Amino acid sequence: MAVVKLLANDEVPPEAQALFARVEAEYGFVPNILKAIAHCPELLTTFVPFWATVYRSPTIGPKLRALAALGTAKAQQCDYCMSHMTVSARRAGYSPEQIQAIDPAGGMSGLFDERETAIVEYADALTLNPKEVPPELKRKLRALFTDAELVNITIAVGLYNLTSRFLNGLEVDVESIFDSGQRAAAK
Repeated sequence: MAVVKLLANDEVPPEAQALFARVEAEYGFVPNILKAIAHCPELLTTFVPFWATVYRSPTIGPKLRALAALGTAKAQQCDYCMSHMTVSARRAGYSPEQIQAIDPAGGMSGLFDERETAIVEYADALTLNPKEVPPELKRKLRALFTDAELVNITIAVGLYNLTSRFLNGLEVDVESIFDSGQRAAAK
């Protein structure tokens, strides 16, 4: 059970209600993270457009972004994030075997290309010890990605760290539609 009440549509101000309606129309439900953030409508109405811009940015595309997100979620041990990001990774084209194998400590060999492996390694390093990303990993990233891609990857990892820490800190439960690991009830 969450540390804070997850607000329903009728408990939030009009600007948050409008945002909830747009999110529900697009995803089929309002994520619990937004129901928690809704206690601060000014943050909610700023956070969602920013998150959406990062999530939809074409710079790295949905496949690489899904790896950045899922790598961060696994490093943070955020069940909520892993549930959501597993769906994103499946939608982006990753197999269940690949999703299960996402692990910067090894086991990714043969299932991912060099760019994909580097993103997961970077997500892990940046999440667990941001001041000590190994120099050899930085060199590999510079060789594999453009400056714009590196900026986008880093912002995505940072944003997923923010959401993971928020969700873990407030013990926000994953929505029941994720119980089976599927989005059965969602669009």
